[in-house]
Amino acid sequence: MIENISNKKRILMMAVLLFGAFVSLLAETFLNNALPTIMTVFKVNQSTAQWLTTSYLLVVGLMIPMSAWIFESFNLRQNFLTMMLIFLAGSFICVFAPNFPVLLLGRIIEAVAAGSLMPFIQNVILIMFPPEKRGMAMGITGLVIGFGPAIGPTISGLILRYADWQMLFIILSITSGMVAICAVFCMQNITKPHRNTTDLISFIESIAGFGLILYSLSDIGNTGKITIAIAAFFIIGLLIMLLFCHRQLHMKKPLLNIRVFQNLKFDLCTLLSTISNISMVGIELILPLYLQTTRAESALTSGLVMMPGALLMIICNPVSGTLFDKFGIKKLALFGFTMLLLGTFPMTVFNSETSLVLISLCYALRMVGTSFTMMTTFTAGINVVEPQMTAHANAVSSTVRQIGGSLGTALSMLVISLCASGASNAKTVNLTVGYRWGFVLMLTFAIIGFCCSMFLPKKEKGLN
Repeated sequence: MIENISNKKRILMMAVLLFGAFVSLLAETFLNNALPTIMTVFKVNQSTAQWLTTSYLLVVGLMIPMSAWIFESFNLRQNFLTMMLIFLAGSFICVFAPNFPVLLLGRIIEAVAAGSLMPFIQNVILIMFPPEKRGMAMGITGLVIGFGPAIGPTISGLILRYADWQMLFIILSITSGMVAICAVFCMQNITKPHRNTTDLISFIESIAGFGLILYSLSDIGNTGKITIAIAAFFIIGLLIMLLFCHRQLHMKKPLLNIRVFQNLKFDLCTLLSTISNISMVGIELILPLYLQTTRAESALTSGLVMMPGALLMIICNPVSGTLFDKFGIKKLALFGFTMLLLGTFPMTVFNSETSLVLISLCYALRMVGTSFTMMTTFTAGINVVEPQMTAHANAVSSTVRQIGGSLGTALSMLVISLCASGASNAKTVNLTVGYRWGFVLMLTFAIIGFCCSMFLPKKEKGLN
């Protein structure tokens, strides 16, 4: 059916899909700048307020394993509209939330849609473009994936300067409604659904295993404490995930086909894409909190500091996609992780006197690095699997990348909490020490990514 679509229709569909992805990904970091305000309004502490971010990432990670089955079982137009309407419902609930639990519920409903939406959109783009043209298409997709979370703190900072926090969700409601309306007129069914019944046991194991692992690590990161109950949740989650993997390997039609991990090139590319995602979402949570808690900067200032990096990402993502088609992945990955290293190293010595210009420059360098690594390594991994495995490879890679992002943010907050509580100084000094170690963790991920990139084969060896 792809051949029956004109270039104009193809571009229009891609625009609507990416607009929807942008809205859901914008929501990922949209509240980071608003957390101090929400803490005051609902009278909750920072560890509680952070669940608005960590729960969103957690639920997105839980939904991604279902994306391959959803993509194959329902038609494209129905899928996309349903996801956007679910996201709209979640945003609408947040607008009128009378207390923190209802606000958290609205965020979780948003995440249910967002978790299925991004892999779904990537699957559509992968079947609309042949491998030799995927670099540019996925580069533009990467612009949305990176730009949405990157610009979130900036936009929310500007909004919070002139309006209450509810305006954030009013904007998400309006934009998601607009996407749904556009989808009614612009989306065309280009796939033939196969109504396969999903394996209920696999679904339950996936939700329970991933959920317990992510919840336990997120709770440790938010509270800075490891309790017996949380340790037990983590161990049980690991055991359930082992059962899940065993079941998938012995099914003819698995929920998540983890046999793609038999391809070592795919594994390496997925690892690099995951590290890149951790580097991006980790710093987008840490930096606004650092600016507002240790330096008493406003939400607007925090957003403006992060704006140059978001704008550079707009430029660099399509460029990285074009260069990927031309030069392959190894050179781009090495360059990208070098930029991450250069941007992160100065952050390890930030203090209350550090220039905002330097902070903005370091963040911008990191965003350049992310734009050259995250989607290029993801696309390179997809390109080395068999065509019939594309949807499952997409789901697997997206799952690992999203869960990596969730674990990365949880680990970052854990390091910050433990190091801050371990320092014997004034509260502000303790926080500065904690955030400095958070930046050291981000530097460690960048070093690991650079070293792993050395093992990528050159383009002429078959990985482009």
